[in-house]
Amino acid sequence: MADAPAAPGAAPSLSTRQRWAAIAQGMQQDMTAYGHLCELLHTQFHAALRHDAEAMQEAAIQITAQVQWLEGTRKERGQHVRALLPAGAPLSMEAAFALLQAPLQQQLLGLWGQLEAQVQVCKAMNQRNCQLIMEQAEVMRAVIAGNAQPEIYAPL
Repeated sequence: MADAPAAPGAAPSLSTRQRWAAIAQGMQQDMTAYGHLCELLHTQFHAALRHDAEAMQEAAIQITAQVQWLEGTRKERGQHVRALLPAGAPLSMEAAFALLQAPLQQQLLGLWGQLEAQVQVCKAMNQRNCQLIMEQAEVMRAVIAGNAQPEIYAPL
């Protein structure tokens, strides 16, 4: 992703405050990145509807880069959470948020909920795109194999 900042590595010597700030900033960046991912998935869907192979390929390249960047920020967040939680505690954002005082806890829980909602939207869009592309591929296989149903080419 050209316009997003590179996912920084988690420094082991950060203070607790710095780790929480990095988590909050990372979630904000991910909100923007998932918004961009939704746009890319929308572009991919419309390229598939148009059977525009070049546009689909370009979208796939950008989607892959975006997902890789997001995976990096997820890993970084996990490193921060692991460092904040006591040994043996379950590794989850909810467990980490439980360490915070109420006002900050509610703020970060709200941001986390928004981020999770965006992730679900992107997953649904990706599933929709996959279904469309698979259906198109099945129709093409049937046409190439000569097994196409006559009504596929019948006038409406």
